[in-house]
Amino acid sequence: MFRKSFVFLLVLAMLVALPSVASAEESVPEKEGYMLDFSTEFNDDKLNIEYWLPQYLPHCTANTVGSSARYKIEDGCLNLYITKDSPDYFGGQPGSADPDNLLWIANGIQTWEKNHLHPGGAQQKEVVPYEGYATQYGYFEIRMKMPDTGGGGYASWWLIGAQDDTDGTDSVQNGEIDVLETFFKSPGVFEPKVHAWNDPNLGEWASKVELDGEPTDYVNEFHTYAMDWRPEGITFYVDGKEVAQTTESPQYRMCMILSMYINSDFSGWDEPENEYPIEWLIDYVRVYKDKNGYDESNRLTKFERFVKDMCDSLASFWHRVLSFFQDLCPRCHQFFERLLSKIPALYRTANCNT
Repeated sequence: MFRKSFVFLLVLAMLVALPSVASAEESVPEKEGYMLDFSTEFNDDKLNIEYWLPQYLPHCTANTVGSSARYKIEDGCLNLYITKDSPDYFGGQPGSADPDNLLWIANGIQTWEKNHLHPGGAQQKEVVPYEGYATQYGYFEIRMKMPDTGGGGYASWWLIGAQDDTDGTDSVQNGEIDVLETFFKSPGVFEPKVHAWNDPNLGEWASKVELDGEPTDYVNEFHTYAMDWRPEGITFYVDGKEVAQTTESPQYRMCMILSMYINSDFSGWDEPENEYPIEWLIDYVRVYKDKNGYDESNRLTKFERFVKDMCDSLASFWHRVLSFFQDLCPRCHQFFERLLSKIPALYRTANCNT
């Protein structure tokens, strides 16, 4: 009798739990043509350590306090923050090229960790590998408010190769995608980038995106920033609008890092204009996968990529020329527009005569 009662109660408990699981999944909207692969909605009061390590590249510093994340989760958002008395990442060691040797402040969380994970930082201690989430290809999206302090420092959402080819030493699968990098003093601008590091099949790429509207709009309101990473390249979006595109992409799994910095040689320095605490509010991070999968044959060859890059550069140069003449003289602009419109006809005529 006791056994039957126990089984009944167990089944009842499972049935009661089902609606809560379903509602949690239903809270993430579907994306047409894609299926959800990863989601952190920050609706709980604790960080999901199954997916996120609450540290920033702990293998690069012997100072555990400096690498530990400072954050709050409230009102359904992750709040990564830096205060005036935030601990130095390196524990007082020189950490940058700044002549005054200011303390190097870093704060972040990541979905992967291993020795030598990031080639930009020197290995300082051995770490226990952490495997939260890493994947290859997908539509990555974040909803957030830009930090704004009026001073130095910056925030970044980026991916680094998980380095499945080695234990991290001498890996060539360590390319980097910076979905966005934004300086605190310029919330109306961000820079998507690709760094090759040791990847021989990846080139350096960078773009500067000036956002529509007032910079304060992106500080005071939530906006979405995304990338669609495919074999043939990466397309970057803001609020669903395409803002930049590459013609190549990494060919291996990558993990995610959310981080912010002050006093590094690449982020800017603590300035009198800085207002503390510096807060970065993130509503969610999601990754979707194309239901049709990813066709590696769509990848461009090096020659095709070279031709496309040349065509894009020439098109960009031509538009700058037109813009220059339009500002200088509207009639000159009209002349070049008419000339451009006749080029296809002249090309067809030349082909017919040969």
